[in-house]
Amino acid sequence: ITFEMTLGFYFKDTVKKIVLSNVISSLIMTPLIYLIQWGGDYFFIYAWGLVFAFTMAVFFIYMDFIAPMFDTYTPVPDSPLKTAIEELASSINFPLTKLYIVDGSKRSNHSNAFFYGFFKNKRIVLFDTLLDDTCNPLLGLDENGNKKQFPSGEDDEGKKKKGCNQEEVVAVLGHELGHWYLGHVYKPLMLNQVIILGMFYLFGVLVKNEQMLADFGFPHGSQPTLMSLTIIFQYMFGPLNKLFSILSTQLTRRFEFQADSFAVGLGKGPLLQSSLIKMVADNLSFPLADKVYSSFTYSHPPLLERLAFIRDEIKKQA
Repeated sequence: ITFEMTLGFYFKDTVKKIVLSNVISSLIMTPLIYLIQWGGDYFFIYAWGLVFAFTMAVFFIYMDFIAPMFDTYTPVPDSPLKTAIEELASSINFPLTKLYIVDGSKRSNHSNAFFYGFFKNKRIVLFDTLLDDTCNPLLGLDENGNKKQFPSGEDDEGKKKKGCNQEEVVAVLGHELGHWYLGHVYKPLMLNQVIILGMFYLFGVLVKNEQMLADFGFPHGSQPTLMSLTIIFQYMFGPLNKLFSILSTQLTRRFEFQADSFAVGLGKGPLLQSSLIKMVADNLSFPLADKVYSSFTYSHPPLLERLAFIRDEIKKQA
């Protein structure tokens, strides 16, 4: 991946992230510390409830209020691309309400697409780096937002063409919407909540050990809640966090293959293959990776593994 940020944009972006991170941390840590001190033996239930409610609240407001602080989300105007995506969503009963393009190119050449939203209010976001000049509807508007003729797709002399064409973009979304259709969004969410509840319970057991805190330099009888959270969650739970990270990676990789299979079932197999090749080339990603290493560290399988899997799925579903 190559980064396109100017120095001024980088510092401005960093300051925003630091301020926002401190605000969010304060909003969650203050009531969490109070609940731990007030909740008695069953504080872990109250603490988990707070974290769950806070997480859901952030999910609800993030794309409408937080994300626009960092990037510009432009509604996709009427265009062949919009029509094709709406037809895909309709074919699998995906409740699409809005479609956006985000200006990811101001940060890097990384290309992506994703959906978000709860219940019947789903939205899709396309990175502008995912779209080539033949299908990007924002290139079909003049400075006043009026329609003009779409680009012909002919490359400027000496300029390498980047991005995916309309059919390939729809194939990528076939994969992404497969995550929704197969329930890949809610399964990790529920699993994470079970893990968080269990870790709060273990914290309650460990924090009662005065000798443990004394070994870290705190006097006997003291229970500094904030430092106890830091020591136990960051250091003592370190091996557990690593184990959960590996399990999460394995689950995510499995979901990626399942979503690829779903896209093949929609008839998008060859187009998904070509789009993956283009995205890896545009992102300057290395297509090869050690199979053992990648299986424990790569949330997405390497390109060659996915291409081989899609090829086999095309044969199976033929």
